[in-house]
Amino acid sequence: MGIALRDVKLAGRHVELSWSDGRAGDQFSLLWLKDHCPSPECLHPDTRQRQVDTFSIPEDIAARTVAVEENGRVLKIEWADDAHVSRFDAAFLASVLPASRAVPQRILWDAATTESQVPTVAHESVMASDAALKQWLELTETYGFCIVTGTPATPEATQALLERVAYIRHTIFGGFWDFTANMEHKDTAYTTLAIGPHTDGTYSFDAPGYQMLHCLAFNGTGGENVFVDGFKVAEIMRREHPEEYRLLTMIEITGQYVDNDRNVHLQASRPLFRLNKAGELVQVSYNNYDRAPFYLPADETAALYCALKLFASYVNDPKMQYRRRLAPGDAMMFDNWRALHARDAYQGYRRLCGAYLNKEDVESRLRRLRAA
Repeated sequence: MGIALRDVKLAGRHVELSWSDGRAGDQFSLLWLKDHCPSPECLHPDTRQRQVDTFSIPEDIAARTVAVEENGRVLKIEWADDAHVSRFDAAFLASVLPASRAVPQRILWDAATTESQVPTVAHESVMASDAALKQWLELTETYGFCIVTGTPATPEATQALLERVAYIRHTIFGGFWDFTANMEHKDTAYTTLAIGPHTDGTYSFDAPGYQMLHCLAFNGTGGENVFVDGFKVAEIMRREHPEEYRLLTMIEITGQYVDNDRNVHLQASRPLFRLNKAGELVQVSYNNYDRAPFYLPADETAALYCALKLFASYVNDPKMQYRRRLAPGDAMMFDNWRALHARDAYQGYRRLCGAYLNKEDVESRLRRLRAA
């Protein structure tokens, strides 16, 4: 039967709901209910945008009658000020309650644990089946990364794989990249030098949510890729070094990207560990290469450097790193708000392609796949 209401009581300016599974006491104000009326006059049936004039609703709005209909699947409200009737789907009302808020399932990992459970899906399956696409995105959500094996080693196939999820995000580096060590941009990624663990876009107000890397060709030595679960490091620091963890959730660190040739200077600031209002970690943001000059009082400066050094010691610890030289066919997508990535120095020829996807677009795709 699914989610169903057992009863509804009118109590002044709100209704109180009880559910078929025994839950009770959930309250919805009449003002909120009128504002969210799903009738075609109030909510456009095609755009799903509100048409009711929220601020013309009287604060003392009243209901003439309330009732549960269709075996608990619908809440009916007949309003006192006009002949209008609202019918709310019980599943919709349940979906907005705090208890229903979907918390992503995450498995935190280090070098030892990830070697035995590397998340992978087959390219052929992802391109052919929405079920496999859903599996790919759910594995990426769970582990912070997933490898699509058997991807044809061409830019066209890699771009098509990305666009199977969402449109490609454009940044200062363009949209889809296909490059070698050519210094096309003023960034270490366009060299053969080693790059330590970092996240991208610390200089963007909205850092890219996801990134894909696919090595199309490699002829040389070195160049092993490194990935670190930033949420695992955060959990260790929260548990074992609470003061340093607290500092990294409080002090905003500015990242910057400077390219004088193109007259570009980007800057953005946020804590290394960004929390939501519930105190939950939502983003790790760290790039020591792109950190801008900052000023703090001397004591705070010393404390911040101490906390950053501690964080760096974890992300550079081989025990925390999953190491793998990406080979043609292995398209790695990872959560840039969670997983730090790095690369050893190399000699020879290496051709890499990939792109960014927005966080909200990937979540939207997964949300729709789950609803289907």
